Amino acid sequence: MSQTTTKKIIVITGATGTQGSAVAHTFLRLPTWHVRIITRTPSSPAAQALATAGAEVVRADLSDLTSLRAAFKDATALFLNTDFWGPYRATRDSAAAYETEVQHGRNAAIAAGEVASLQRVGVIWGKYIYSYHWDAKAQVAKILQGEEGLRGKVSFLVMGAYATNPLFLPRGRVLRFTIPGTRTLRMPIIAAESSTGEFVRAMVESESESESSKWVLGCDSYLSMEEEVDVWKRVTGWEVEVEEVDVQEMHERFKIPWEVLDAPRFIAEFGYTGSLKVTMPEELGIRTKSFEAWLGGRNWEEMIIKAEEELAGI
Repeated sequence: MSQTTTKKIIVITGATGTQGSAVAHTFLRLPTWHVRIITRTPSSPAAQALATAGAEVVRADLSDLTSLRAAFKDATALFLNTDFWGPYRATRDSAAAYETEVQHGRNAAIAAGEVASLQRVGVIWGKYIYSYHWDAKAQVAKILQGEEGLRGKVSFLVMGAYATNPLFLPRGRVLRFTIPGTRTLRMPIIAAESSTGEFVRAMVESESESESSKWVLGCDSYLSMEEEVDVWKRVTGWEVEVEEVDVQEMHERFKIPWEVLDAPRFIAEFGYTGSLKVTMPEELGIRTKSFEAWLGGRNWEEMIIKAEEELAGI
């Protein structure tokens, strides 16, 4: 493709999902970058929409090393997002999902390590911090860092809690946030669908070689539940309540699997990032939008409906 000869190439995995799509759209706006997305289904509406927007769409699969070698050819940067939840939802087997995600990460590391032109690899570090899906991300990180051809090239984006996480249930004109923890615990929050791309751009374009810059906290705001509730009150005009429960009650009442609920236990004891030393957005010059500005621009009533649907589907 001749148009790519004067442009840097970023290859994006998971481009039809929330995070990958955000990265693709960010780089499609940059005139010096050519966007190549890889997908198992190039004919899908999401893939075709990205093709219409200017992306090169390539059929590849993280389970197929040969296809990855072809898809990564001549890349300058790689955005890697391995998936635990797809295999987990298909089988409800945490151990099997762990093995699948780790193998996908291993294949990506091998293929990427063979690309001489590759300068940066940006890796998503999960939506939750602990349990099997966290262990899988940790193992993938070790594999990437240990790959000879990727030494010094890999950075990790530690995703904050999604601004759309299903914590609330409406009762008339009252919103009740039911949380497995305390209202004073502070959490990083990110609007993944709009902010992920700018974080990855900053990571890819950063010239810093410091070890701390290899771990970036993806967050737009850092709020306690009390502060988040105050925002909801101001934006919606509704009454908002917080109900604190333990993880056992969350499991029994909402049928949320322990695979998810182990995360709040970890966060309560060790904090969101544990022992990781992370770079904050402002240190990379990333301009973020406050949670209040984000919520004020959303159809929050529709958000409530979708959150209830997501909660039911966990």
